Amino acid sequence: MTNVKGLWAFIGALVLLLLAVTWAWFQSSGKLQPAAIVGDVKISEAEYVSALKQKFGEQVLNDLINREVVFQEAKRLGVSADPKQVEQELEQIRDSYGSRTDSEFQQALQKQAGTSLDAVKREITYQILLQTLATKDISVSDDEVMKVYESRADRYTRPMQVRLYQIAVASQKEAEQVAAELKQGANFQTLAKERSIDQKTAATGGDLGWVSLRDPKLPDEAWNEIESLKAKDNSRAVKTGDQYVIYHLEQKRDATQRTFAEVKEELRREIAFAQVESLDVVLERMRQSVGVQISGQMPH
Repeated sequence: MTNVKGLWAFIGALVLLLLAVTWAWFQSSGKLQPAAIVGDVKISEAEYVSALKQKFGEQVLNDLINREVVFQEAKRLGVSADPKQVEQELEQIRDSYGSRTDSEFQQALQKQAGTSLDAVKREITYQILLQTLATKDISVSDDEVMKVYESRADRYTRPMQVRLYQIAVASQKEAEQVAAELKQGANFQTLAKERSIDQKTAATGGDLGWVSLRDPKLPDEAWNEIESLKAKDNSRAVKTGDQYVIYHLEQKRDATQRTFAEVKEELRREIAFAQVESLDVVLERMRQSVGVQISGQMPH
C-alpha cells in the first residue's frame, strides 16, 4: 500500500484531521484567550476557528465521516486488518524517516507531520480496510498475483543497512587526534558533538541514521571502508572532498526479501483496487449503508 506519494497523502489527511481536534479543543476551552495579538489588535479564537472551518471544514468533516463509515462497515461485515500487515506498512514509513528508534520515529512524526504513532497506525488500518471493502467483490487469481510479484522483485527486497555515526574534521592531523582519543575510550557521540564540523549531524552525535548499502549519499571511498567494519567498530579516517571523516558502525541489518506468501494478499488487494470503478462511489455506497446525517442536512 505505502509509497512516497501515498505516504504524504495520508500524512496530509492526518494534518487536516488535527484541525478538527483543534476546533474541538477551542470550543471546549473555558478560557477565552485570543489566538494572537498583532500590535493592539486581538485575533480571537472564534475568528481563528471560523477561518479554519470556512477553508477546511467540509473536507475535514468528510474525512472524519469516511473514516467512521469504513470502520463501522468493516465491523458489520467482520472485516479486519491483519496486524502483521499494519506493522509491515509502518516499517516502510519508518524507513522513509531513516528507520530510527521508536522514540526518534515518534519525535520525527510529531515534528515533521504533526501527528503521532497511534494516529499513523489508525490511518494505515483505515487504508487497508478501505481497500478490502472496496475490492471484496473483485476476483484476482493467484497466477495473476504471482506475475505481478515476479515483475516487482526489487520492490520487496531491502538491501543490507547499517546504522552509522560520523565525525568530520578539516585535516588529517585532527582526524588522527580524534582516532587516538577514540582508542583511549572516548565516547564517539560526545566527540562528534564537540569536534565534528558537519552541521547536519554534529548536534545529534554524528547520527546518519540507517543507511542502505552503497547509498549514493555516501561516497565510494567511505563505503570501501565501512563494508569491512563490524558492529561497534570505528573506521580509519576517510578523505571525502576537503574533509576527513571517521565512521562508527553501530548496527547491521542483513538484506531481506519479502516472500510471495507474505505479500500475496496485500498485492492481490492492490491489483483489485486498481480495478475499482470509483472510490467516491464505493464510499457513498457505504455511507448510505451505515447512514450519515450532517447537521442541517437530510440523512443519506
